[in-house]
Amino acid sequence: MKSELLSRIFDHVENGDVDKAVRASLRLSRQIGDYINTALFLRDLIDDTSEIFRVLSDDTSHLKENSQKYIWDHSYTRWLAYRTLPFAASIDNDTGQSKNILVISVGEFPEELKQCEKSIADMAIPPTMGEYDSASFTDRYDVVKSHLRLRIKAINTIKNRVLNRCLNFAIGVERQLAAQEKSVSFLQTAQNDVQNYFKSRSDDVYEKLQKANQLVDSGSPEDLSLLLTQIRRAIKASADYFMPPETSPRKCTDGEIRTLGEEKYLNRLSEFVFSKFPSSTSNDLLRAELEYLLVFARRLNDISSKGVHSIVTSAEAKQGFLGLYLFLFNILQRIELADA
Repeated sequence: MKSELLSRIFDHVENGDVDKAVRASLRLSRQIGDYINTALFLRDLIDDTSEIFRVLSDDTSHLKENSQKYIWDHSYTRWLAYRTLPFAASIDNDTGQSKNILVISVGEFPEELKQCEKSIADMAIPPTMGEYDSASFTDRYDVVKSHLRLRIKAINTIKNRVLNRCLNFAIGVERQLAAQEKSVSFLQTAQNDVQNYFKSRSDDVYEKLQKANQLVDSGSPEDLSLLLTQIRRAIKASADYFMPPETSPRKCTDGEIRTLGEEKYLNRLSEFVFSKFPSSTSNDLLRAELEYLLVFARRLNDISSKGVHSIVTSAEAKQGFLGLYLFLFNILQRIELADA
């Protein structure tokens, strides 16, 4: 859907269809949660301030009041900047003063241009008019024609600015989506490599990772609880694979004597990393990933003992899920380098 909207925006910009370009841009900005651009595109499409405020309030109702105020004020400042012209766009009928801000909606541009051009054409000198009357007619309407031509120039200037803004917005989103696709591609590669590695070496780790995969995209509270359980089990299965439980005490890399038994799987996982991969610039990153995973796992153990998982959000669960995969992926990369 996003790529389809991007294509539409590019097509509308190329065809000079400003109304359709803004409408497609508005749809896309609302889809990706870009509230500043949403406010700007609403201001371009709607000339009723109260209606703009109502629509924008619906979109940003979940944000704090100061954030909503910033979006409203900042979008107005930006809108005013690109709607301001270096020349007079029209004359105020009441005060006679020049106005250099074009406030009409982009949907009115075609009809406004059509009316201006028609008005200029209607001011042609009638062929039956005498010499003196023709001179008077010309003097009287030259000023009006000049104002109409400035109006046409103003609309075309703002039209080009709005089209350029739609184009730059679409290019920015295109780059953003491309970067996201690269990230997703990397994560998919990491997950695939980890699963393939354990599929041929440890059924226990592989099955627990697979069960976690099946639950990670679910939004139900029950599946979230099961996901957390599967992540904890996958961490333990990974520890069992890399450093199986021991019954005899051993001196760990930190100098402490410990018995790394069945339930001490977090200590076993930590000991494996610190003993297998000595401190270095690259290995320090692995150790940092381990520390994050250990903190997450200990939190899971704590809340598991209380019998509730509600205090862990879906976003946190997914972070833990990805953290486990990235940690395992980096371990496998270092094992592969060591074996090369």
